[in-house]
Amino acid sequence: MSMVVARKANRKVVTKGLMAIVLVVGFTTLGIAKPIEVQESAVQDCRFLGKVEGSSGYGKNFGWQPLAKSSALRKAEKLGATHVVWQRLIPVGAFNGVAIARAYSCNR
Repeated sequence: MSMVVARKANRKVVTKGLMAIVLVVGFTTLGIAKPIEVQESAVQDCRFLGKVEGSSGYGKNFGWQPLAKSSALRKAEKLGATHVVWQRLIPVGAFNGVAIARAYSCNR
């Protein structure tokens, strides 16, 4: 009988620990919003934060553009950007590439 009680107690501890991790991860990602992709005219009254560059990584990525853009958006997010304007998509070989954007902070 004591083994059953001990197992139930261990399950409760593990469950509470997992719930705490889920809550912490959930709350830390709530404050970060993905930057909006816009045209240059939409950021006229915004503060320029800098250029960001994202890479598709190395490998045979037939659809490298979304990978490179996602990488650049993550970097813009870290700068606190609310908006990005894409400058260039540069192929590197046949399967990889780089996305370059300008990151802005705009009052929403």
